[in-house]
Amino acid sequence: MQFSEKLLYHIWDAQHLQKNLKTISSRSIKVLFPGRWNTGSGPDFKDAIIEIDGIVKRGDVELEIDSFNWTLHEHDENPAFNRVILHVVYNHNGKYENTISENGTPIDILEISRFLDRDIAKLLLKYSDKTYEESSRYCTFFADNDLNFLQSILTKLGKERFENKVNRFKAEHYFAEFDQLLWQGLLEALGYSKNKFQMLQLALHLKINKLSKIYHEAELSEDELISLMLGTADLLPNLPSIVPTETKLKWQAIFSKQKHDFQPIKLEWKLFRIRPVNHPALRIIQISKFIYSSLETSLFHNILKLFSSSTKNFSLISFRKKLYEYFQDTSDYLPESLKLGKTRIDTILINILLPITMVYAREKRFKLLEDTIYQIYQDYPRLPSNYISKHMERFMSDEQVKIFRKKALYQQAILKLYYSNCKYQACNDCIDLYKQYINENAL
Repeated sequence: MQFSEKLLYHIWDAQHLQKNLKTISSRSIKVLFPGRWNTGSGPDFKDAIIEIDGIVKRGDVELEIDSFNWTLHEHDENPAFNRVILHVVYNHNGKYENTISENGTPIDILEISRFLDRDIAKLLLKYSDKTYEESSRYCTFFADNDLNFLQSILTKLGKERFENKVNRFKAEHYFAEFDQLLWQGLLEALGYSKNKFQMLQLALHLKINKLSKIYHEAELSEDELISLMLGTADLLPNLPSIVPTETKLKWQAIFSKQKHDFQPIKLEWKLFRIRPVNHPALRIIQISKFIYSSLETSLFHNILKLFSSSTKNFSLISFRKKLYEYFQDTSDYLPESLKLGKTRIDTILINILLPITMVYAREKRFKLLEDTIYQIYQDYPRLPSNYISKHMERFMSDEQVKIFRKKALYQQAILKLYYSNCKYQACNDCIDLYKQYINENAL
C-alpha cells in the first residue's frame, strides 16, 4: 500500500513515533515541539524544537517520502530551507548520512519507517486510500453522542488541546525567559495566518530585553520604540495609507538617525490583498502602547497582574474588563476604530496568555494561579467562528450546535478533533475515542 505524504504529515504532527528515535548517523532525537504546519512556501513545519544528542535546537523540519527528494525539489539551492534542523523521510535512499542545505550546513536525517508506533498498520489502513465526499453531512461521532456525553468529551478534548499549547511554550522556554516568550507569542498572534511566521521572526530578532535596556539607558520614547520595531521589520517603506504622511516621515527620520545599530531584516511580508486592519505595521502600532508601558518593569509581570485575584474571589467579568483595558489603550497614531478588537484579544488570551502563564505557574509551583488559569479557560465564552468550526457544525444537531457555541473550551475541543482526525478523514479514530472515554468512565 502506497505511503502518502499526507499521512507522513499526520504522523509527524501527531507524533505517532516511538520514543527511542535515532538519526541515520545514530544521533539520539527527542521531539519537544514538532513545529507548526506551514501551508505556504518553504519547509513543511516551522519553528520546531528538537533535542539532538542532548543539545536543544530550534528550527524548521522538512518532510518527504524519499530523502533524494531534497535534491529533486532543489531545496539544496533554496535559502528558505537553511533553517531546517531535521530532514524527516519515510525512506532513506541517499548515499550520505546527512542532507546538505544551500549554505553548506549538514542536516540530520530521521527515517521514520524504522520508528513508527505499533498502530501504524492501522493508520495506513485508515488513511492511505480514503476518499471524502464534501457533501456528506453524517458523522458517527456526533450522531452517537447525547448532549451530556458530548459536553464531557469536549471538555476532555479541550483540556488536551490546552495542554498541547502549554507543552509548546514549555519547550520554547528552553530558549527564552518569560518576557521574551510572551513577546514572541504576542507578535505571532498579531500576524494572523499570512504573517505569523514573519512576526515571530521579528520577535526573535528584536529581543524585548534589548528594547528594555535601551528604554532605561537612553530614555526611549514611544515614537522611537515604534520606529525601531517598524524599521527593523522593514515596514517603514510599506506603511498603510491610514498612517499620515507626516507620521511616516517622522518615524523614518528617527530610524535613520538611531544609534542602536538596528538594521532592517528581510522577512518576506505577505501584503498582497491583505485587509488594512490586518496589515502587520498596523498590528505593531496597535500593540506599541502596551509594550511601551511594560518596558519600565516587565512585560510578563504586567500580564501576571491580571491573575492577581484568588479563585475564591475570582470574577470573569472583572477579569475580561481589565484584560481589554490592557490592550485597548488607544494608540495616539490610530483612530479609535482601529484599536485592537475584543475578539482578537480573546483569541490572544486563549492561545498565548493562558498557556504561557500556566508554564510559569507550574514552574513556580503556584497552585492557586494554576487553578485560576483553568477556571478562566473552562468558563471563557466562545471565540469568533472560523471556517473549521463552521464546517464542523454541519455534522451537529441544532442542540449540539447550541452547546458547542457556549464556550471557548468546546471550540478548542472541536479544533483538536478536526486537526487530529477529521482533517485526515480518520472516522474510526473518533469511534475509538468514544469507546476509550466510555471505558475510562466505567472504571
